[in-house]
Amino acid sequence: LGAREALEIATLGGARVLGRSDIGALVPGKRADLVLWDVSELPAAGQWDPVAALIFCAPIRPRAVYVEGRAVVQDHHLLTADTNRLNEQARAAIARLAD
Repeated sequence: LGAREALEIATLGGARVLGRSDIGALVPGKRADLVLWDVSELPAAGQWDPVAALIFCAPIRPRAVYVEGRAVVQDHHLLTADTNRLNEQARAAIARLAD
């Protein structure tokens, strides 16, 4: 399975599985979210193909995320929620599960 084939399965294939014709590709008339990654950072080191770096290398934190035109992540920072509060809530949930 090549990187571009995996990307197509994740985007266009995902849209087909969901029965959605309004998503899955960056073309006029379709709804779109956009994620920007910097594949020059360490997790992608050694990968010559930027698509393969995203698909096959270690996870790369997105530099920017836009959902329907609204910035959600900028310079690796989540803009829409308090990450400290999310961490506290997650730790509390884990503690409850551990009891």
